[in-house]
Amino acid sequence: MHYLKVIDKLKYLNDNDVPGRKEQMQHLVDTVFPLKWLHHPLKARTVISRCRKDAPNLNQESFGCKKAKDVKNFQRASIPYKSVFYGSVGDNGVEDGDIIALLETSKIHRNSIEKGREQIAVSHWLVTKDIDMALICHDRVFADAKRGSTLNAMQQNYLRKLPEYDKDFNVIREFDILAEFVSGQFAKRVQEGDNSQYMISAFFAHNSLLTEPGMIYPSAQVDGKLGFNVVLNPQTVKNNLCFLEAEWRVLYKAKNYMQIPVGEYDEKQIAKWLEIDDLNELEWIE
Repeated sequence: MHYLKVIDKLKYLNDNDVPGRKEQMQHLVDTVFPLKWLHHPLKARTVISRCRKDAPNLNQESFGCKKAKDVKNFQRASIPYKSVFYGSVGDNGVEDGDIIALLETSKIHRNSIEKGREQIAVSHWLVTKDIDMALICHDRVFADAKRGSTLNAMQQNYLRKLPEYDKDFNVIREFDILAEFVSGQFAKRVQEGDNSQYMISAFFAHNSLLTEPGMIYPSAQVDGKLGFNVVLNPQTVKNNLCFLEAEWRVLYKAKNYMQIPVGEYDEKQIAKWLEIDDLNELEWIE
């Protein structure tokens, strides 16, 4: 089976830093394209949360797609010097989306830092027209998805549409194997700075976004809970999104407790929740 051979070679390259690793990975991913994905709708009036640690201002320009020249490393769904738009959507409204986006961005969370505080800007974008998204979600990845959650709905959508993927059962079976592998790459946790672990998902995303308006996938940082992530190509952002607002938020963590206050808050109350005497005990994480 062609896909099985590709997957085995990609797994080997993922675990072994051999000469020409990046180029070999890109070539292997190229061999499975053009690739037809199953799809899941991102509905109009959905609000997407998008974060930046280094936002110069709280305006649309600061939160739109980065300039390609500023994208230096592999990320979950992008290769160097190619710009995309990342965001998060919550199961139960904007606040869940904010939490996912903040945790996706937070160094404290991603690096399991035990104690500290961190300032991150979060923006909100309105989907103005339905977007038919490539579905990067498999029922055997985050198999414990809560019934009624968006992740469960995405998995059920995948299972419902899979039999219609092709008339040939062998083609369906091969795609299912590939979809599980790619979904696993999008769902794996990666330590801050270990960007080479994003190469497989990034190459698949790059090739897909040449023809797809966007991709939808569960968040590794919250184990598929609370909602999901999206990645959109710049043209989709221009045609289907509207910037709403942005604000600064602060994450606090101590003794394995994390707090992300909304709006005005009492510092003494936050310290009490964190079981510390004073918030000044927490260093700022840049």
